[in-house]
Amino acid sequence: MDETKERLPHLEKIDQAILGLRWLTLVLVLALSLFDRSREGVIIPTTQMVLAVAGYNVLIFFLAHHLAWLRRLLNVLALDTVVATVATYLTGGFHSSFFIVYFLVVIGAAFHLSLTSTMVVALTLGLIHVAACFVSPAGVWTPFAIYMLAAKFALLLIVAVLCGLLLEQLRREHRETQRERALAARLSALNELFQQLSASLDLDHVLQTVARSSRHFLDADSALILLREEGDVNLHLAAADGVIPLTPDKQYLAADDALVAHLMKTGQPYVVEDAARQPTGFTYPLLTRSGIASFICMPLFLKGEAIGILCVGKRHPTAFSEEDVSLLQALGREAALAIRNARLYEAERRQVEQLRALERLQASFVSSVSHELRTPLTCIKTSVDLLQEMMGGASGAQAELVRTIAHHTDRLQALVADLLEITRLEARQLTLSPQPTDLRTIVERVAHTFAPLLEKKGQTIALELPPQVSLVSVDRRRIEQVLTNLLSNAHKFTPKGGHIAVGLAERDDCLEVSVSDDGPGIPPEEQERIFDKFYVVA
Repeated sequence: MDETKERLPHLEKIDQAILGLRWLTLVLVLALSLFDRSREGVIIPTTQMVLAVAGYNVLIFFLAHHLAWLRRLLNVLALDTVVATVATYLTGGFHSSFFIVYFLVVIGAAFHLSLTSTMVVALTLGLIHVAACFVSPAGVWTPFAIYMLAAKFALLLIVAVLCGLLLEQLRREHRETQRERALAARLSALNELFQQLSASLDLDHVLQTVARSSRHFLDADSALILLREEGDVNLHLAAADGVIPLTPDKQYLAADDALVAHLMKTGQPYVVEDAARQPTGFTYPLLTRSGIASFICMPLFLKGEAIGILCVGKRHPTAFSEEDVSLLQALGREAALAIRNARLYEAERRQVEQLRALERLQASFVSSVSHELRTPLTCIKTSVDLLQEMMGGASGAQAELVRTIAHHTDRLQALVADLLEITRLEARQLTLSPQPTDLRTIVERVAHTFAPLLEKKGQTIALELPPQVSLVSVDRRRIEQVLTNLLSNAHKFTPKGGHIAVGLAERDDCLEVSVSDDGPGIPPEEQERIFDKFYVVA
């Protein structure tokens, strides 16, 4: 007898309970015999037969500790059938109460067999019972005997149908429950996996996680991920889990490979249940070299573009379910997104590294050039100063040329100094030397410096300074540099005849310095960019 593949939970405990019911069955046999007054065909009294069967039960109990095949319920029930048939023959045939043992056999078999198999068992038991009664001394030729046999046969079939239907329903519900639990577990695992993929931007880690999870979810022996690299149409092995390592020259699939072409053309999963019996002309060298007999290959698409293949395989032929294919499709879609994000991050990281390298090169270049320029500029400045001392207060074209050289030498020195300052700022190496300072004095000195330039454009400057201000701890040179830049911009962008105002006011624990003018100003949408390097307001 073939056992059904759908087993109920706690079946071992149910088997123990059925084995225990065999004793209750003997009690029922004994009780029913009290209502049977007929002695027709009785060879051994029912009481004595019950004692004999009880001894048989005890013997089975002890032998089960030594014989493994007696620990299976169906084997014990088969022996019970033989014993019940012999007991039926010896205790009166058609009116023997040992017929009740057949009901226990049918009920026990129903827990292990399908509905059809249970019906076959019931029919077989009915025929065996009829045969036992037929050869019994009591015979089966009286109307009452025929009626009893027919009733018992029909009742046995009814019990078989009811038990079979009930247990089929229980198995179906158990199967659905198990499927729902498995689905919930898979969804939970997928959710955790998706979170891991979203949190990681390391491409190698993402690929290995996808391969390992694909193999785990399908209880497979191997998983492969093949991707297209930039500038290469072939698919190269990017990650593998559970696969025998291959040599580097065999870890790829050509773009014109039949399987690759099929996957890229259809965009659908390709399922092979037994590679040895596959009718198509496809070959699978990357898989079969690792002993894979059945597999699912899933194309990875991103925005309609094929980026690779995800393959999951087993070493023995397997019929993959729709849930397996759907699960792998969901994983493939998420994997494609994770691969894209990881690749974008990797490209961005490389770009940032290149920019940082360029910045370091630029800073090094500016620093080197600035230092190299300072030496000849110092020589030129020294020479010009000596010429001016030698010429004294002379006038004329030569003296004007010397003054021009001195002026532009000073400008070059200022530019070199500015370059060095920018380099220190970008390298965050600028140091400040704060000391108690009267800002009123610095504002007056800077304004006085710009007076000649303002007069040339007919501009006026007004200082709005309090009579006395508190001392503040600042770097005097840097503050003067900031004020100089602000007044330079004000002078540059204020039209001729315009007005410039410089204010100094004490606000709580701070001093506020302000510069305002009649110029066009900076639009509000561009004010946040005033500190961007090389940015000029349009």
